Amino acid sequence: MKSPKFYLLLISLLFFAACGPTKKVSFNIIQPAQITLPADAQTILLVDRTKFKSAAWNTIEGILTGELPTDDRVAVQEAMNTLKNNLLNSPRFNVKVYPERLYGNSMTSVFPDPLPWEKIDSLCASEHADIVVAMEVFDTDFIVTNGIRVKKRTVGEGNNKREEEYNEYYAQGVGGIDFGIRAYYAKDRSIVDQQMLTDKHTWEGVGNSPIDAVGALISKSNANKYLANSIGENYAYKISPMPVRISRSFYGKSKRVDEVAAGSRLADVNKWTEAIDTWKTGLQKAEKEKDKGRLAYNIAVGYEVLGEYGTALQWAQDSYTKYGNKEGRSYVRYLQQRIDDENNLKLQMNQ
Repeated sequence: MKSPKFYLLLISLLFFAACGPTKKVSFNIIQPAQITLPADAQTILLVDRTKFKSAAWNTIEGILTGELPTDDRVAVQEAMNTLKNNLLNSPRFNVKVYPERLYGNSMTSVFPDPLPWEKIDSLCASEHADIVVAMEVFDTDFIVTNGIRVKKRTVGEGNNKREEEYNEYYAQGVGGIDFGIRAYYAKDRSIVDQQMLTDKHTWEGVGNSPIDAVGALISKSNANKYLANSIGENYAYKISPMPVRISRSFYGKSKRVDEVAAGSRLADVNKWTEAIDTWKTGLQKAEKEKDKGRLAYNIAVGYEVLGEYGTALQWAQDSYTKYGNKEGRSYVRYLQQRIDDENNLKLQMNQ
């Protein structure tokens, strides 16, 4: 499971790799949450509800899975800490962590009965919270396989240099995690979110013997913490607006219009208003449709950097419809999505 930051960065890289602009600017935006929680909720209380109802279950699980009794608890704490730290980077919520561990987890990876609303009311009253986000299911597995593969290496020097085959011993560990999370909204006694989040990852160790290969492999407890960290980060982006850094490319020069390069130099030092004015001057002078399209495109980028998305959209549309700049057409779709995101963000931020 990759975080939303990863996918946003990947989309941006693919988008601009196919485009003509050659210079790049990076800037921060607030990305809206995937789930819109009640706008009047201000404080989230994180609760660990993964304690088994019977101590015997912890022992049984350890025998069946090969885990130490504390492995799962440490991994759950890793997920909670990652979730908390990511949410603290958001302008949306205050975040608290309930110090006690509650009963709830089961051996079946199925959600337990919801917490009674009397308990939710009590938690919110004692911790001054509006929403309880409870980790209620936690289950992991770690499967190790090993084998031998033939590799080649160069040995010797000078005239004696040659390639030889050798056996490489490897061990692969495939870790998986199921993490069930519920979000309770105390004000109207509703469960505003319930998700079973899953993730998998593969690690490998190599060595000169099977023992060496297994010894080089990540431990199960560290694999659990890695997966739990991924879950925590991912869920933060699901429920809260989060800062992300994005990139835009723009045209840096033109053989016929000096204002393209002059404006790009102003943009390089973050003088975007002056850059836009310079590109507008160049647009009035330009004779070729190609140059006009590039200038209009640059102006659109400038307005987006300044946060004027509606104006940026108009210029991107002109870049394509008036002057035939193909990059402008893709940029229009992206800016339309940005405007939708900003409207959603205002709703989530209660603005």
